Amino acid sequence: MGLALHTTRQEGRATISARGSIDLHSSDELRSRLTELVDAGEREVVVDLTAVDFCDSSGLNVLVRAYKHARAQNATLTVTGAYGRVENVLRTTGLDRFLIGGPAEGAPADGR
Repeated sequence: MGLALHTTRQEGRATISARGSIDLHSSDELRSRLTELVDAGEREVVVDLTAVDFCDSSGLNVLVRAYKHARAQNATLTVTGAYGRVENVLRTTGLDRFLIGGPAEGAPADGR
């Protein structure tokens, strides 16, 4: 099916709503959109994965690189809406600890 991206801006936050699969064929599009937003001066970027049913290692790589790029620009990048297989892969890899926003922010890195 590929990937559809929709960007909205509200109250200083840019949200990218993704729909479909984030894989080798579609991850470049997500990477360039995230890089553009941060480079354009957005300070808070949220990736909404509610409508994403699959994310492979290339998609995870894009999210990690975008997170690091945002931090280097004094911006934040967080992920919301991950469920099922996508949430599972984030938790299995430990990426949920810094990609998924929420009450855990500011907590010690090990969280235990």
